[in-house]
Amino acid sequence: MLFSFLFLISIFLFPRPSLAQEKNIIGLHLTQPQDLEKAALLINSNGGDWGWVTITIRLDQLNPDAWQSFFNTCREKHLIPLVRLSTYFDQGVWVEPKIEHIDQFSSFLNNLNWPTKRQHIIFFNEVNRADEWGGKVNPQSFADLTIYAHQSFKDKNQEFYFLSPGLDLAAPDQPDQYQKAFTFYQNVYSYNPKALTLFDGLSSHSYPNHGYIGTPKDTGATSILGYQHELSFLKNLGINKEFPIFITETGWPHREGESPQNTYYTVKTSADFLLEAIKIWQTDSKVQAITPFIFNYPYPPFDHFSWLDKNEELYPEYQKIAEFPKVKNSPEQVTSWQMEKYHLPLFVLSEKTQEGSITLKNTGQSIWGEKPFCIDSESTQNITTQRICLPEDKLVIPNTSHTFKFYFQIKKETLPPKSFISWENTPPLEIENIKLPFQNKVIYHPKTGILGKIRAFFKNL
Repeated sequence: MLFSFLFLISIFLFPRPSLAQEKNIIGLHLTQPQDLEKAALLINSNGGDWGWVTITIRLDQLNPDAWQSFFNTCREKHLIPLVRLSTYFDQGVWVEPKIEHIDQFSSFLNNLNWPTKRQHIIFFNEVNRADEWGGKVNPQSFADLTIYAHQSFKDKNQEFYFLSPGLDLAAPDQPDQYQKAFTFYQNVYSYNPKALTLFDGLSSHSYPNHGYIGTPKDTGATSILGYQHELSFLKNLGINKEFPIFITETGWPHREGESPQNTYYTVKTSADFLLEAIKIWQTDSKVQAITPFIFNYPYPPFDHFSWLDKNEELYPEYQKIAEFPKVKNSPEQVTSWQMEKYHLPLFVLSEKTQEGSITLKNTGQSIWGEKPFCIDSESTQNITTQRICLPEDKLVIPNTSHTFKFYFQIKKETLPPKSFISWENTPPLEIENIKLPFQNKVIYHPKTGILGKIRAFFKNL
């Protein structure tokens, strides 16, 4: 009895540790679409599904075929893309984006078939550094462009999910060249507070700084919990919005690389620290995704961050990330179709089972057959049909078609004013009756207009 009482008291006095999230926050930062398949093996391993990838889309590389192929592979491998906007590199800096660039991006990305309904856009990168914004830190132009971009993207598609740029949380205050992240936030807010309220989520570069030699236990503004300080600062500014967090850059560089860098930890320690950090991030319900920098870049200046070596082999120590238990995400996808053609017998007798077929094109985002795919019948009551279903071993990717066979029967009764065979979100196939006076019988025929043309032909004769 005494034990039970003490146990109950302990529950109230000593709260239990937070449980891991019931979603897959694991991801990777990529430099090229070709790495998707290898990355997926790590991201969705050991129970995981629909993890994350961050990738940069450059203004001078807007190839619709290449990017649609990237999204198609994301769909196939169950990866949710975080697409970071970027201009192009010129004279040592990234060119400052202009209004016309924003319209190019929003039109281009809206014309692609994304793998998920929510379409994540990261609004450029570390804009508190001059080299990331045309050679000069400019909170005012950033604020103006943010307001314009929000409208440009949302007007085209409300499913665009607008993420703030990850700021350099270790940057100093050096006029024109750098601004501390919190100085930058303050300056944007002072110029136009609306700009910071338009983001749907916060992208954060919560690195273990300074010098990438922090530990997972550190809690300062330049630690792996830097995002918490960003949230607190924005709230203190007066922005009362709950921002989901996407840690799109983080991680520990390692000594191993083209030239040894002994100020960094070994690969083993770097991987161990990252795994410890993941366990910390998982306990925070605000964190939606983490994409450590960087999966495959074994050459300067990022060779010490790369998970792959020059032979494109994974450093074995990172295998423990693959072995770490994960959970599944279930992102919403658009499932839609359109009828391309159908086949029905030219003449149908009542009370007789007949065969037909209908060809549907996958016009949505989901791959039919990954989950059971069936469409319910919506035929009139005098026609017996059943739902049409995809065979269990069949997959239908977007922009391809499948022909479904079905059976139907017309009951022996008077037809209603309009009688048709149909399924959910397909146009009705109207059935009309033809009376045969010499046999006092009724047969049925798909209303295609052919009979009318035949009648008109004989009438003209």
